[in-house]
Amino acid sequence: MNGKVRDNMTKEMKQIFTRRITQANRTQLVVVVYDMLLAYLEEGMKAYETDNKQEFDRNLNLARSCIAELRSSLNFEYDLSKNLFSIYAFADRELAGDIYGAKTDNIDAIIKMFQKLRDAYHTISKEDDSEPLMENIQDVYAGYTYGKTDVNESLVNYGAQRGYCV
Repeated sequence: MNGKVRDNMTKEMKQIFTRRITQANRTQLVVVVYDMLLAYLEEGMKAYETDNKQEFDRNLNLARSCIAELRSSLNFEYDLSKNLFSIYAFADRELAGDIYGAKTDNIDAIIKMFQKLRDAYHTISKEDDSEPLMENIQDVYAGYTYGKTDVNESLVNYGAQRGYCV
């Protein structure tokens, strides 16, 4: 594998994830982290197929960071958290093995597993009507103006006192 590094996650993807994070409540935020995790795994597979070891390692390590975030946010007052912790620990170990072995033996199974978890949380998030975790965020209005190839967005409520609720 060659050592050429490139940023596979496009600027647009980063903006979409950022916007979703700023507007998400707790359940929706879990869905966003799953989506990021799945995107990194897909990018890792693409890097492997193009023989780009450095990019493969970077994306799988970013996926492992998403898993670490999911694991650290578990509430062990619920029995489900113990099961999820085991799943996250297993996936993390398997991805570490793939990174150090420069192989993709476990990625497809991990993608399927996290896709099912993501879908379950997405279903739950539809019923969660709690407020977003961040307050004083920019409002985004899409569709007021159009470019040649896309819809332009307008940002309002721009201020220095934006951020997480306390």
